[in-house]
Amino acid sequence: MSNTVVATNTLALNSYRNLKQVGSRQSQASARLSSGYKINSAADDAAGLAISEKMRAQIRGLDMASKNTQDAISLIQTAEGGMQEIDNMIQRIRELTVQAGNDTNEHNSTGTGDRQKIQDEINQLVEEIDSMADRVEFNKKTVLNGTYEAIPTSGSSAGDLKTAKADLRAAQNTYVGAEQSLDQAAKGITSAKAGFQSLFTDPEISKKLFNLTGFYSSEVSDLEAAITTFTSNAAYTGGITDKADVTTLVGLYSDITSAVTDLKTAASGNADSSYVDLALDGALDLLNGVGTAYDNYTAKEGELTTAATGLADAKVAYATVKAEYDAAEKTPGLFFQVGANANQGMNLSIASVKSDRLGIGNGNGVSNINVLEASGADITASLETLDEALSYVTTERSRLGAAQNRLEYTMKSLDISSENISAAESRIRDTDMAKEMMKLTQANVLNQAGIAMLAQANQ
Repeated sequence: MSNTVVATNTLALNSYRNLKQVGSRQSQASARLSSGYKINSAADDAAGLAISEKMRAQIRGLDMASKNTQDAISLIQTAEGGMQEIDNMIQRIRELTVQAGNDTNEHNSTGTGDRQKIQDEINQLVEEIDSMADRVEFNKKTVLNGTYEAIPTSGSSAGDLKTAKADLRAAQNTYVGAEQSLDQAAKGITSAKAGFQSLFTDPEISKKLFNLTGFYSSEVSDLEAAITTFTSNAAYTGGITDKADVTTLVGLYSDITSAVTDLKTAASGNADSSYVDLALDGALDLLNGVGTAYDNYTAKEGELTTAATGLADAKVAYATVKAEYDAAEKTPGLFFQVGANANQGMNLSIASVKSDRLGIGNGNGVSNINVLEASGADITASLETLDEALSYVTTERSRLGAAQNRLEYTMKSLDISSENISAAESRIRDTDMAKEMMKLTQANVLNQAGIAMLAQANQ
């Protein structure tokens, strides 16, 4: 049932209300199409806006973390490149040391010999190693002088580790020296034994003793008996094997000495007695020489035993300090923020590669590799030090290479995550252009119709 009224134009009010609603939809569709966003204010989708903003923060964080990762890779490449050149210089120093170890090289006190020229180049290379360690920088950060090495907050420090390693190296050198000394002492014993034993097989000496028998048969018989007893002893026939054998032979030699004294007294003035004196006195000297050689051998055995104990202790000490250093909590050398959120970082330590840490200098450009020794054999001992320096540098380079590979994978992961989250955020916030164009077209048609109906109602 419809009422006819004049005061209230209900048709106009209805048309006006619908026209406002259409205008609102028209405005919303237009805003979404012009901005490209489905959510332009919190009123459009409060929950969607909150989710979108969190995603945007994550995306921007991931993009910056990817940039951080690239910067970290660049720093590592800079450090590793410097280490590569230091590695090359150590290789050259080692090559020069091998050359200097050959005794065909001249060395003289005037500083003009071949080895002096080799030493001059080694000194320059060590100086450049320290200079480069202080000079290689990334964004004003000196990366090779130990500034960004992780420092233990407790336990053994890098300095303790360096000292323990130096002690171990010294103990190894002492042990090798003791081994060589013992070998020389053993050769001395062999020589002394051979000289002593040859006296009693000398046919000339036997002949002279026989010639004396007809004149001094009793004295010669006593001497021959003493010599027979001496030369038939196991320590003589089986060979001298230890200091106890020498002591036994020295005791038996007293009988020979008494017989010689008797014979020399009886044969005084006989021409052949001088041969007896010479032979037996020479035997006494050589026997004492064997004893001296064994004394020396025994002393060298003691030195080797002491050196072996020292080496074992040094190995244990180094292992203890190394374990403490590895287990200790360390302040980070460098921290890289490689994630979008808190606690998503990576620590990196870059150790010093100065000459003092390498064991080839004092860290201030002064070399401790000396090739001016009198013997090439002494020079080659430096090769072990250089091998350790090479191992140290290559280990650090390997660590940096591993960190760089890790960061490259990290960067790829960050880029993929940013891409995927961007796609998800787009579905929440971006405009569906086709759908909004359809809504705008519909709103435009309804707006035109509404205006026409409002005009009709007003008429």
